[in-house]
Amino acid sequence: MNYKILYIIIAIIFFIAGCSQEKEVIKHEENNSTSAENRKDTIQKPPNLKVSVNGEAFMAASHGYSWSYYDEEEKSMASISAEVVPVSDLIGNRKGPAVNSDTSIELKFEEEPISYEVYVSGSFPSNRGTDVVIDKQSGRTIYEVKGIWEQGTGYYVFPLTIE
Repeated sequence: MNYKILYIIIAIIFFIAGCSQEKEVIKHEENNSTSAENRKDTIQKPPNLKVSVNGEAFMAASHGYSWSYYDEEEKSMASISAEVVPVSDLIGNRKGPAVNSDTSIELKFEEEPISYEVYVSGSFPSNRGTDVVIDKQSGRTIYEVKGIWEQGTGYYVFPLTIE
């Protein structure tokens, strides 16, 4: 009988000790360069991508991502994998700006990725690179961009009408 009381007392002591642990509080100073980096780690999805065609910009559609970030509420790292509707539903019948081989096409990320690839939708190993290749296509063409950051990977799509 005494052992049961001893076990209960030990269990209560462990329970109280576990509940009374202090939580570490991390303070960030406004002028500290690492605080800017920490805020970047709290972004919950990849940066947006603008496509500039001869100086006129439009947003590429997000086509899913896999991302990790620091969750302030939970005080821990969180990961998200998001997929969206098929490209045909995402882009619809949107034609996109008319381009030719002389057209200036620029990809502008809100935050520059570590690396990225651009390819024509459905032609995975061919036409890969960091440039939008338009010399082998004609008509409405869907381009896909895969960007890689320290926090994860983002996928984007946009249409161009190649003349």
